[in-house]
Amino acid sequence: MWLGEELVEFHPIIGKRLMPGVQRELTHPEWGNYSIQANSYGFRCSHEHEFAPLKRQGVSRILLFGDSNAFGDGVSYDVSFAGILEKLLPDVEVYNFAMAGFAVDQQYLCYQEIGSKFEHDLIVISPTIETIRKLTAHFILALDNDRVQRCLAKPYFELVGAKLVRGHVPLRDEYIDMDTLPPDEKEKIFRANPFADVRKLLDNTRPIVKPKKRLHLMDKVNYFLKKLHMKNTITMVRPYPEYDTPNTPAWNIMHAILKEWVACSSKPLLVTPLPSFIYVKERADARNYQARFREVERETACSLYDPLPDLQRLSMDERRKLYYLEGHLTPQGHAWMAKKIAQHVREVLKRKKAKR
Repeated sequence: MWLGEELVEFHPIIGKRLMPGVQRELTHPEWGNYSIQANSYGFRCSHEHEFAPLKRQGVSRILLFGDSNAFGDGVSYDVSFAGILEKLLPDVEVYNFAMAGFAVDQQYLCYQEIGSKFEHDLIVISPTIETIRKLTAHFILALDNDRVQRCLAKPYFELVGAKLVRGHVPLRDEYIDMDTLPPDEKEKIFRANPFADVRKLLDNTRPIVKPKKRLHLMDKVNYFLKKLHMKNTITMVRPYPEYDTPNTPAWNIMHAILKEWVACSSKPLLVTPLPSFIYVKERADARNYQARFREVERETACSLYDPLPDLQRLSMDERRKLYYLEGHLTPQGHAWMAKKIAQHVREVLKRKKAKR
């Protein structure tokens, strides 16, 4: 979502945050009316909910990191899954450090620079599957207040050997003339999902017939177009090939970030990858990204909750009610996600207490 320059401000490490103390009533043609408010740290919260470095006695604290779904694009905070989690879990408070547009790199920077300074018991990381595409980007396109598309430098990590190294230090707070960028840097501007049109077509077709053999990505797309033209019968595609093997550049970065995050934290981590609706509607094959996150769970001490199998147990009508057409969670979707995540939060906190 484009929040507008009157709602966000530049941050020299994480890139952006909400304007501290901002309060706005917003409207959207699909989402309707909802409110945005931020505390003095520039993050979404319930009304006048300030963050405190130390916990209150007898209260557990969750730090939540994510992108637009964890941020709660399109809904007021109290009906976002972060806000609902606090209602479902007595004596638990949620500090939501999610920001619309943040991939795991900016989420980790947010933890390092800001979140780690707050006493906590659990870290929940909720990346939407498609945001992996941002991890190899050095620049991002954004609309200014005149709705003109401009280019901004993006915080990022790259791997030097096996070590994560930050790029764009210091981060520039200015628009960049894309014509002045060298060719290799122009290729690192994040642009819209090239499979968006395919995803729209997929949502209007009959149920999927899986291919008998594994196809490369473009073969899958071509197979889909051919079958769509002939009989509206299509093959399942994998729209994010960044997850196809453990060795793609984007996954290498995400993998390294998650491993380092677990290693440097003295508190448990719960990773909850949020599927795009194309997976929920079974128009795409999720096995690649599911395999990658299971690898992280096996290699580290983190816990993993993949909501996709639970989502796919619902009827198609029930699934549709959980997502807006453009892909974000509806209020019903946030409520459903909060109930599922709450179950796993309870288990992780229970195990933590048992180890004391």
